[in-house]
Amino acid sequence: MRAAEIRARLERPYAFGDCVDLRGIDCADRLVLDGAVLTGFDLSGARFPQGISARGAQFRGLSRFRGIEAADADFAGAVFHADARFDAARIGGRLAMPGAEFRGVLQFDGAELQGGVDLAGAVGYGNCSFERAGLGGVSDLHGSEWLGGLWLESASFQQIRSGEMLVHGRLWTRRARLAGGALPPERFDISFGYTYA
Repeated sequence: MRAAEIRARLERPYAFGDCVDLRGIDCADRLVLDGAVLTGFDLSGARFPQGISARGAQFRGLSRFRGIEAADADFAGAVFHADARFDAARIGGRLAMPGAEFRGVLQFDGAELQGGVDLAGAVGYGNCSFERAGLGGVSDLHGSEWLGGLWLESASFQQIRSGEMLVHGRLWTRRARLAGGALPPERFDISFGYTYA
C-alpha cells in the first residue's frame, strides 16, 4: 500500500469510535503524516521499511501501532488526543517524540526500540508504560512530565538522559535495568508521589 493512500484514509473528520482498520499492511514508501489531522486507526502488525514521519500531527482517536515494524519514526510535536499504543513495536532506528503531548495512555510494553526513544519535553496526562521494553542508544526523557505516573517494570535501557523530569503519582522501577545494572528511582531527578524499586 502506498503512503499517500494510507494518509488519505486516515485524514477524515473524526467521529467518536472511529477506527480505520489497516492491520498488517506493508507500506511501500515512507509514511509522511506531518501536520495531518487524523481519525482513529489500527495499524497493528503493519510494516514501514522506509519509516514514519508524523511531525506536528493531531491524532484525534485511538492510535494503535501495536507490533509494527519500522525503520524509524518521528512524532516530534504531535498531539495524541487518546491512547497511543506501541506495544511490541519493533523500531530499528530512533523513535523521536520530543515535545509531544499524550492525553491518554502511552504504552510501549514489550517494545524493542533499537535507537532508544526521545521524549524530551513531552507531556503525558495518562500513564506511560515501558514494561519489558528493550531500549538501545540514548533514551531522552529530559524535561518531560508524566502526570499519570511512569511504569518501568522489567524495562531495559542502554542509556537514559532524565534531568528535570517530573513524575506525578507512581514511579515504578522494579526489575528495570540500566546498562546491565539496576535502575533505581534515584536515577530520576524529581518525583512527586511515591516510588517502587
